[in-house]
Amino acid sequence: MKFIAGVFGGLFLAVLGLMLFTVTFASSPETVGGGATIIFFILWVVGIVVALRDKTAAKAWRHLLLASAVLSFLLPISGIIYTGSYMATQVDTTHEYAGAEVAGAAIGGGLVSGFMGFVGFFLGVVFLVIGLLVGRDKQVVYVEKQSQTD
Repeated sequence: MKFIAGVFGGLFLAVLGLMLFTVTFASSPETVGGGATIIFFILWVVGIVVALRDKTAAKAWRHLLLASAVLSFLLPISGIIYTGSYMATQVDTTHEYAGAEVAGAAIGGGLVSGFMGFVGFFLGVVFLVIGLLVGRDKQVVYVEKQSQTD
């Protein structure tokens, strides 16, 4: 069961890590090509290893879902980094309409970051709530018996 949790939970982790990587480095396509495949398989193997090293399958799901929540909350930051990188490398400042090009890049990057924030927030909340509810330790309640005195 831990292996199944590692495969599917690691797949969630790998897909989110792949999205982070590709959006962050999208302005330089030569970096994204081979690196994306490597990042995907590394994160998938890390997810499987984390699951196999946990005590139970429920704990493995908990750790993988919480890690996926963290990656989901990082999605808007990758959109912001992409916007800055695109504006620094792709915008021609010597062009006649450089101001309009910068404004368009900023507006488009803001839309990308906003969309990534929307998706990342809701995915992060879902992963966080499920991750916090799965694999919890049972509470142990100690009740002291009162001594009767006559």
